[in-house]
Amino acid sequence: MSSLREAQKQLTRDTIIDRALELFTEKGYAATTIDEIAAAAGTTRVTFYAYYPSRADLMKDFMGRVNAVLDRANGPDSASTAPELVDVVKAGELDGIREWLESRAALWPVFRPYLDVLDEAAAVDRDVRELVDGWHEEVISDIVRGLEQAGRFNPETHHIRGTLAFTQLDYVATLWTRRKLEPNREHALEVLADAWHHLLCEAG
Repeated sequence: MSSLREAQKQLTRDTIIDRALELFTEKGYAATTIDEIAAAAGTTRVTFYAYYPSRADLMKDFMGRVNAVLDRANGPDSASTAPELVDVVKAGELDGIREWLESRAALWPVFRPYLDVLDEAAAVDRDVRELVDGWHEEVISDIVRGLEQAGRFNPETHHIRGTLAFTQLDYVATLWTRRKLEPNREHALEVLADAWHHLLCEAG
């Protein structure tokens, strides 16, 4: 009986998340009310708050969806980590970097809508800003870990290299998902892979 109850709870949670994503994407984060989300999910304001005491709690589940799509699992320090990204940076091969970037780009239509909402929410909600900044740092830490394991570059430059690489990826992905005039994805990924290779792999 408890398993059925848990399944029903998860269904309600998933429905709330799905309807919230639709409304946030259509109307914007700030303009969407809790009552609208609850009504769209076929539930009540009271039920919504039973699952999500605050909007920031809802955004945590948005981030959970992103991590699930990207295979980012909990690491030993409780932060999310993607071992494949660490390995790609450690190997330092252009083909491997391009292949990894292409695999992420194939998933942009799935997870970027969540990140777009999170970015919008972060602009008006300090708690969400901290959540998003923390997630960015987790991705950057994977890149840094790869550089550390490879013993490449001055360790004092690892974090800025990781930050620049992540920022490049995030910017290209944002262009791809938000703008009507989309960049040619193949060309964008080729340039991005070259930039990553220069930034993270070429010691000379």
